[in-house]
Amino acid sequence: MSFNSGGIQVESDTNGLYRRNDDASIKQMRKKGLPWILTAVVILVLVLLAGLLYFVLKDSKCTADSPSFTPKASVEELTQWDWPRPRQTTVLASFTKAAIVSDNAICSEIGRSILLRGGNAVDVAIAVGICIGGLHPHSSGLGGGFLMTYYDKEAGKCRTLDARETAPLATNQNSFHDNPKDAFLGPKSIATPGELHGFWSAFKRFSSGRIPWSDLLMPTVKLLNNGYPATKLMELNLQAKEADILAEPSMKPHFTNSKTGKLYKEGDIIKNPTLAETLRRLAVSTDPVRTFYKGEMGDLVAFEIKKLGGHVTKKDLEQYKSKIDEKPITTTPFGDELTICGPKPSSSSAVTQLILSIMARFYPIGSKKETVFNDVEYYHRFIEAQKFAYAQRTKLGDPDYVHEANGALQNMTSKEFIDQIVEKISEKTLKVNEYGSSEEQLDDKGTSQISVIDADGNAVSLTSSVNNIFGSLVRSERLGIVWNDQMDDFSLPGSKNFFGFTPAKANYIEPGKRPLSSMSPIIIYNSKTKEAEAAVGAAGGSKIISAVAQVILQKLAFNQTVKEAVDFPRIHNQFTPIRTAYEKGVPQILLDELARLGHNFTEMVTPFSTVQAIFRTANGRLQTTSDFRRPVYMNPTGF
Repeated sequence: MSFNSGGIQVESDTNGLYRRNDDASIKQMRKKGLPWILTAVVILVLVLLAGLLYFVLKDSKCTADSPSFTPKASVEELTQWDWPRPRQTTVLASFTKAAIVSDNAICSEIGRSILLRGGNAVDVAIAVGICIGGLHPHSSGLGGGFLMTYYDKEAGKCRTLDARETAPLATNQNSFHDNPKDAFLGPKSIATPGELHGFWSAFKRFSSGRIPWSDLLMPTVKLLNNGYPATKLMELNLQAKEADILAEPSMKPHFTNSKTGKLYKEGDIIKNPTLAETLRRLAVSTDPVRTFYKGEMGDLVAFEIKKLGGHVTKKDLEQYKSKIDEKPITTTPFGDELTICGPKPSSSSAVTQLILSIMARFYPIGSKKETVFNDVEYYHRFIEAQKFAYAQRTKLGDPDYVHEANGALQNMTSKEFIDQIVEKISEKTLKVNEYGSSEEQLDDKGTSQISVIDADGNAVSLTSSVNNIFGSLVRSERLGIVWNDQMDDFSLPGSKNFFGFTPAKANYIEPGKRPLSSMSPIIIYNSKTKEAEAAVGAAGGSKIISAVAQVILQKLAFNQTVKEAVDFPRIHNQFTPIRTAYEKGVPQILLDELARLGHNFTEMVTPFSTVQAIFRTANGRLQTTSDFRRPVYMNPTGF
């Protein structure tokens, strides 16, 4: 609308003036600004092209550095793998100051009472170890030996103690040529026992000084005299060896229930006054090593074994020595501050640490937690890392006898060697000879694990064994001790195994030599704060190595709780045989995808190794659990 005033159309003329001025301004601005706009657009396009080129080159580099995996299954299928939930039969326990976990809750409680009286981790390990040997003769005891890793927080130092059994002086690599069965059953399979010598050495060197030696043994003496309940594990092991036990005069009376006339069942009360008296004599002795190895008790041991036709003599006992190592194997795969420590051979902790060193290159601390649930590449790498590490195990042996073993150890802990292995891990499995060996792996079965962190921050990881279940299946009638069959842990020359692999020469029998073991007692500590961060170990033969590695890896790299890591289904490949064993619960879709990469699988019917682990959390608490795989009541304890 417009109106006239003095012949002038105000609104119309005014609006028209504004429109004309605006149009002129816009045209002028467009004329001046267009070159700048064009320049900005060109620059933006160039920046975008440069960014695109950068990411293309980056992706190409990543592809060159690590294999490219193209799963056959869809993304949706891979992200919906059906893993089992954590078991309800075990608990995730958390303690403020100290924690203990072992293969028997009764024995762990003995350890707790030692801690409450001011004892340290070594005192606890001895008391619990003696108890386990008394209550679980199928896996441990005075007739066997052990490996121990000890961390002293005040000194900030890790040491190890080797109390493994040794080959009798009368044996050599051909001792079982005519009858290989003698190496794992009967008196000839007995090697010189080391457990008592090791416990006394640990007590003299590392104990708190606040708990008398006798107080570490007498609780077990009382249990053996008063009686203790047979576990489900005891029942199953008795069933597994029933024919041999019933045929052996030294075993049958002790493991038969006098009321039923049958081998003990779960819940039956077992008494062992003979072993109780042996332990009592050792408890009150001022020098138990002299009593057991050089005195009257040693005479009896040598007499009984000789009478049965075994190789162990009084001279073997007198010459036996456990060994303390001030410079064990240490690696730092998860950062310079976090040190992983374990014994040299006869232990296989070097193999465990090599697996971790390889995997830490791919999966450092802080890796995505989802990886373990839906990543085919992760499991392919884990299996390949095991193959490379277990292949190196065939080069290991008692370093006092196998000098080449020291070179193998240096390789297994060197950055350059690990770099070579990481570079070889490709998108497919390799030929057998590309893993670094063509020699067989041996298996050991009857083991027990104790893990302790005390209130002062000291830690112990101790694995003990009599080798196979009930060892040699020979028991001392006058001492109550079940003897080991560690001669079976040596390699025997002259024959290939079922898969065509030759025996490992580094592990041939020599007088006084320690056989190679799968035991891998591990301590992890922070070299900066001096805190013991973890005490980990396992029982259960050659699968000890992979089980300990898997639990540590999933705890450190993927921040699982210790219960999640322990409960998680296991995957194991020990290089020979070239087949991967897996537990029930591993998703079939994962197995199918791995099969496409060249892996072969066997489902394990018998339980995998049982891991006993304690980890320190970020808030300083000690987190632990018991492995559900061993049918024993063994809840962790502490305070």
